[in-house]
Amino acid sequence: MKLKKYIFSILFFSSLFILWHTHVYAGDLELKNLSYNVILNSDGSANVTENWDISIENTNTLFKTFEIDSTKYSGIENVSLVETTGGIRKSFSRIYQEKYHVDKDCFYALINSSRDFEIAWGVHEDDSYARRTFEMSYTIVDAVKNYSDCSEFYWQFIGTDSAIPAKKVTGTITLPTSVSNLDDFRVWAHGPLNGNISKVSSQKASFEVENLSSNTMLEVRIVTPTNVFTLNSNSSSQNKLSQILAQEQSWADEANRKREAIAARQKVMKILTICFFTITNVVGIILAIVLIKKVKKYKIELQKAPNFNPTMPSKYFRDIPNENSTPAQAAFLYYFKTSSFSLNASNVFSATMLDLCLKKYLSFEVLGEKKNEIKITLTPNMDTSLLSKSELEIYEILEKVSSSKEFTMKDFESYCKKHSSSFLSKYNSIEIYAKNEAESQGNYDKNLYKKYNNWLSNGIGYLFLSIVSIPFMIVNVIPSIICTVYCFKISGKYNTLTQKGVDEKEAWIGLKNYMQDFSMMKEKEVPELILWEKYLVFATAFGIADTVLKQLKVIYPQFNDVDYMTSHGYAYLYWMSYGNFSHSFIHTINNSITSTYSSVNYSSGSGSGGGFSSGGGFGGGGGRNGRKIKFRLVI
Repeated sequence: MKLKKYIFSILFFSSLFILWHTHVYAGDLELKNLSYNVILNSDGSANVTENWDISIENTNTLFKTFEIDSTKYSGIENVSLVETTGGIRKSFSRIYQEKYHVDKDCFYALINSSRDFEIAWGVHEDDSYARRTFEMSYTIVDAVKNYSDCSEFYWQFIGTDSAIPAKKVTGTITLPTSVSNLDDFRVWAHGPLNGNISKVSSQKASFEVENLSSNTMLEVRIVTPTNVFTLNSNSSSQNKLSQILAQEQSWADEANRKREAIAARQKVMKILTICFFTITNVVGIILAIVLIKKVKKYKIELQKAPNFNPTMPSKYFRDIPNENSTPAQAAFLYYFKTSSFSLNASNVFSATMLDLCLKKYLSFEVLGEKKNEIKITLTPNMDTSLLSKSELEIYEILEKVSSSKEFTMKDFESYCKKHSSSFLSKYNSIEIYAKNEAESQGNYDKNLYKKYNNWLSNGIGYLFLSIVSIPFMIVNVIPSIICTVYCFKISGKYNTLTQKGVDEKEAWIGLKNYMQDFSMMKEKEVPELILWEKYLVFATAFGIADTVLKQLKVIYPQFNDVDYMTSHGYAYLYWMSYGNFSHSFIHTINNSITSTYSSVNYSSGSGSGGGFSSGGGFGGGGGRNGRKIKFRLVI
C-alpha cells in the first residue's frame, strides 16, 4: 500500500514538472518568418517591404491594419502585394472596396469602416492548410521628423493586438546617407527582452527577435543628426535629443531590472532542477532496489497464481456437459475470455425460449400458408420457482409482451420498440444472473476476479511509473517494466474460472465442435434424433443453429417425411428446419434486440426522450464562426 502511494506521488509531481515546462500554442495562423526592409529617404518618407512566410489553416482573408495618427505619420501610399510562394511571383489585383472576404488574388488598401488604414488580401485556405509567402510594399509619408537637434524615426512594426505569433522577425533600416560620427547614430528597439538591435554600419541598422508571441509589440527608434534628412519638411523647432536619451535610459534600466529578475529566477530554477533530478535519482535508486525485491516476490506470486488447464482436453464432446445447465449458464462459460457474452446475448435469449418450450413453460405454433409467422403461448399455472434467475428474467419479459399469454413474433418486436428502456434493463441483467449462477455452481469465483483487477491496476501503475521514470529516474525503467510484465501475467492467471469451470467450459467447446462437424462422422457415432431437441438449444446459444439444422437434413432422411416427424413427436424439429421457423424466430429476436439498442440513441421529436438533437439555437447566446482573422499592426 505504501508503495502504491509513493508511486502515485512520483507520478503526480513529475506530471507537474512536465506541465511547468510545456508551452502549447493552438491557432490557425503562424508566421514562420517575418522580415522588414526599410529604406529611409532624405525627404523623411520610408519605403517598406515586408516578406511573410506564413502557415495558413482554415482562413479566408489576411489583414494588416495601421492605426491612423497624424502626429506619427501622414499616410500610407504606393501599396502593392505579390505572392512569392515557390519562387514564383504573382501580383494581386487591387480593388477599392472593403470586404469581409476578399476575392481570391485580390487586395485592398484603404481606410476601413473603423477609421483605420487597412490592407487585406484573399488567401482562400477556408478548409485547408498551406504554407505560403507574400511580399508587401508600401510607402510611409512623413515617417521621420526633424527636430532642432536631431532627426527621429520611431515606428511600431507590430502592435499589442497582433493575432499571429511569429517564429522569427528580422529587419533592416537603411539611412539615406552615412552618419559621419557613429556615436551620433543611435538605435533602440522595444518589445520582448530576447530581441536585439545593432548598427551594421554608419548607414544601416538591423533588428531580430525569435518566438514573438501574439499580442506582443515590436517597435524601433532611430535618432540621427538632422543633416541626414536634408529634404524633410516634417520638422519642429523643439530640442528633443535630451528628452529621448532620458526616456530611453529609463526604459533600458527597467528592462535590465527585468532581465536581472529573470536571470535570478532562472538561477533558482536551475538549482531546483538540479535538486529535483538529484533527489529523484537518489529516490530512484532506492525505488529500484525496492522494485528488484518486488520482482523476486512477483516471480513467486506467478508460480502461486492459478493455472487451471482442462483435466481432460478433447476436441469433441458428445454428451451435454451439465444436463441441468441453462443456455445462459452454458454461454457464460463458453464465451468466458474468448468472446463477449453481451455480443451474443440475443442468441442466449432465443436459446432460453427454446429450452422453456422443452420444459413445457411455453409452446410454439407455426401459422400462415407460407409458415412464416410464429405464435408463442405461455402455459398457464406453471411453477416459475423452479426456474433459474436468468430463465425467470426472460420468462417475465415474455409475460409482459401479451397479457393474454399469447403473442406472435411481430408482437414481440413491437413490444421491444415501445418499451425499450425496461426491456433492455431486464435483458442486460441476464449476464449478471448467469455469472452469479456460475459462482453458486462452483464454476466461477469472484475473489479470483478481484485479485485479477488488483494485479491489473498494479501493472498499469508500474507502466506509468516506467514512462515517467524515463526523463527523471532512468534507473527505474527496467525494473518497472519487469514489474509491469509480471503484474500483467499474474492478472491474466487470475482472470479465470475455477478448475470445475475450466473443465466444463472445455466440454461445452467440445460439444459445439461436435455439433458443427457431426455430419462428417460415422453413422454409428450420430446420436438419436430426439437428442437434437436439446442439442439445438445450445447450438442456438453458441450461434450455430443454422449450420446444425442444415446438417440434420443430410444425416437424417426421415427429416424429409413430415408425417413421420409429426407422428413421432418431432414436429418441433421439422418446423425449425423446413418451415421459416429459424428465420422468423431466431433472426427476428436478434433483429428486435439490435434495433431496440439503436432506438434508444435516436432523438425524439415527440419529447419522449432519447438522444440529443442537432437543432436549436433559439434559446439565447450563440455565435458566428467566420474566416476573417486579423493580423493587426498598430502604429
